[in-house]
Amino acid sequence: MTSQNPIISFSLNKQNYTNEAIKNTKKFAVSIISENINTDIIYTFGYNTSKDIDKFKDCQQEDYKGIPVVTDGMCSYIVCELIHTIDCETHDIFIARVIDTKKISNEKEMNYRYYHEVVKGIAPKNAPTYIEEKVSNQGETDLASNENEFAKYRCLICGYIYDEAIEKVRFTDLPEDWKCPRCGVGKENFVKI
Repeated sequence: MTSQNPIISFSLNKQNYTNEAIKNTKKFAVSIISENINTDIIYTFGYNTSKDIDKFKDCQQEDYKGIPVVTDGMCSYIVCELIHTIDCETHDIFIARVIDTKKISNEKEMNYRYYHEVVKGIAPKNAPTYIEEKVSNQGETDLASNENEFAKYRCLICGYIYDEAIEKVRFTDLPEDWKCPRCGVGKENFVKI
């Protein structure tokens, strides 16, 4: 937002635990992802909540005056202190002063275009960029009629592909409580592709 005494702004869904953490601590770090990042890190941080898992457990990180900073697969990071919050119904806009930055690598930073086109990633439902995908099941064939055909099913939340040929289990035969291994949603969020 400003170049002198740099101030940044961004929005977060009110349902995100990160939203609550920023409001409580008033300080946070933003890590800039590189194009060469291990996508497991994206899915761990983007599709899970710290209420349920320790997202920092298996990734490289630094401590910046008590603030955990993810450095694993990152280009750089920005450390900020919150100065204002604006309520935008489902999301809050955070306005924060940059208090420090650090360049970690010379890798090219990942943008949403690269994430969607190359990584084939999909924005989580609570992301400001999420757009609900309309799915039509017209024209689908029943796999049970041809035992030699295997299907693939795509998670509408994170884009994970369940491939019956690789897994050796039909999607319809998975238990009802089966969850996406990437983002943890149920079978009802998958569509046959």
